[in-house]
Amino acid sequence: MRQAVIVSPTHFEVVDAPAPSLRGHGEILVRTAACGICSGDLMPWYLEKKVGTVLGHEVVGWAVEVGRAVSHIEAGDLVFIHHHAPCMACDECRRGAYVHCLTWRSSRLDPGGMAEMICVPAEIVRADAFAVNDLTPEQVVFIEPLACCAKAMYRLRIGECGTRTWAIIGCGVMGLLNVMVARSLGIERVVAVEPDLDRRRFATSCGAAEALTPEEAVHRIAGACDFVVIGPGQPDVIRQALTYVRPGGIALLFTPTPTGVTTPLDFGDLYFREISLVPSYSCGPADTRRAGEWLRSGQFGVEQLITHRFRLEQVQAAYDTARRGGTAIKVLVTFE
Repeated sequence: MRQAVIVSPTHFEVVDAPAPSLRGHGEILVRTAACGICSGDLMPWYLEKKVGTVLGHEVVGWAVEVGRAVSHIEAGDLVFIHHHAPCMACDECRRGAYVHCLTWRSSRLDPGGMAEMICVPAEIVRADAFAVNDLTPEQVVFIEPLACCAKAMYRLRIGECGTRTWAIIGCGVMGLLNVMVARSLGIERVVAVEPDLDRRRFATSCGAAEALTPEEAVHRIAGACDFVVIGPGQPDVIRQALTYVRPGGIALLFTPTPTGVTTPLDFGDLYFREISLVPSYSCGPADTRRAGEWLRSGQFGVEQLITHRFRLEQVQAAYDTARRGGTAIKVLVTFE
């Protein structure tokens, strides 16, 4: 088979490799249909750690071989597969903190989504892989990103907050999905903050009441937002976004800052304003299933976010396009 290997933080090569095979009765073998490029897979500090591997975790494919211990997936099914999955039995899993489960952190696809064939290990098959025959492959690639949004809304206790003013900072694909999710959950006023004109236009088409530049936001929404979802993991963006939060409000950190980079904060100011900081990292099985139901409901026109499609042999162009941003919102690598 062919697979795309990251050979430097900015360079990919498509190489021939042995196709994976089942090693146990609880595994499945998947023929890849499509894989999305995650905005997290564009961060240089993250890519440095991934050199020599096959990236890609927003993946969907067809089950071509199913271990005899697997009962919920059949050969021929279109399958969603998460790139990690928890054990569902430890203390972390029992309290719903799936991303802190040791099994979640150690589990992974073989080799990754940017490959023609993938072996899905038993722990992922068991906990976070399921048939999605009622969706299209291009819808299914959004399950994992949408699930990250679902978890973020859960951590914000969305059911308790009512219809208040939200700000979504950064209107790449994740910011736009957060706009869609907030609107679908009844948030009446969602304000997007984004420097790029094309992405501001996308934000209003996705349901934002208005889309502001960062310069406009300083004057228009300072101290006015009950909830602020901060997309870019950049200290300057985080610090400015915190000024949008109303006293007693909540700021959600949706993306990490680079390893080793610190963000100077005035904790005295945050204390007296009673601002809560809530991080949200990845997602778990309950979130992916919720995302699947959202897609089935027809509320989310995620296909409008797909701006570019590439074949596997064009993977370098695909990542370069995604990295440029601007009009490139969701970039897919397709295998069919």
